[in-house]
Amino acid sequence: MTFRVPYERMLGEFERALSASGFDEADAAALARVFADNTCDGVTSHGINRFPGFVRDVRGGRLDPAARAGRVAALGALEQWDGHRGPGILNALACMERAVELAREHAVGAVALRNTSHWMRAGTYGLRAAAAGCIGICWTNTTRLMPPHGSAEKRLGNNPLVMAVPAPGGDPVLLDMAMSQFSGGRVQIHERSGEPLPVPGGYDAEGRLTTDAAALERPLPIGLWKGSGLALCLDLVAALASGGRTTAEISREPMEAGVSQMFVAIDLAKTGDPDRVRQAVEESLADLGSAGSLPGEQVAWPGQRSAERRREALRLGVPVERRFWEEVLEL
Repeated sequence: MTFRVPYERMLGEFERALSASGFDEADAAALARVFADNTCDGVTSHGINRFPGFVRDVRGGRLDPAARAGRVAALGALEQWDGHRGPGILNALACMERAVELAREHAVGAVALRNTSHWMRAGTYGLRAAAAGCIGICWTNTTRLMPPHGSAEKRLGNNPLVMAVPAPGGDPVLLDMAMSQFSGGRVQIHERSGEPLPVPGGYDAEGRLTTDAAALERPLPIGLWKGSGLALCLDLVAALASGGRTTAEISREPMEAGVSQMFVAIDLAKTGDPDRVRQAVEESLADLGSAGSLPGEQVAWPGQRSAERRREALRLGVPVERRFWEEVLEL
């Protein structure tokens, strides 16, 4: 049920729907590009599939298109910002841009953001830092979505972590990982297709491990106790650095809102010789790629496949599910 839509046409339809929902021209364009780029990279779960719901949240008054993040404390290389529960994408773009500006001055820059909303694809902001020649690190907390190791009761946020490394002359290395074995978006794709998950992704209603995406209610943390501990620490660091709310506090509301996020940039122009940076990245990726593949597997560095999907989509059109495209057109 998928077909291809030219990238520019998708971008235009997104912009029209956003402009009709109260965003000014510049904001509509920025939001549309993020949703289109996410879809182009194959992250449809945080691209076109999520777009109609985002528009409905704005039109239904659950999200204020005029609310914006602003600085509340300047602490040298670290700043605290308040998102005022505005559009998470625009807040996150502004905070990573500011982290890069701070890195230009201090070599390392960080912005801790509180009281913001869902930022869609986490990797978007790492890519922004990498495009500016910086290492980008960012993460968010969420409402309770995942049980800690040793329990079947949800207590942890599925707090995605991003690390992006510029690769001069090539595609950046982009690690964009949820704390669960499978991201929520990946589970939704398997649920719609009926295809089982390749390995158990969590517990069903009876507390049994399952590969059935439709039956999965409580996702497993990656690495079991390791992912459980990492999810907790990411939550605490984002909340404490920003003066914002923890997963436990966010979960007291019926819907996820007012999350805490961290944005860190490291300016490579200040930390090393550009030729050495290029050589180190190129040699590391070449060494990784030289590893022999197991049967049916392919060795790839993080971000390589999404970059390849982007080039193919720009050349041939962006693959989308017809029902989501039709829903966009109805907006």
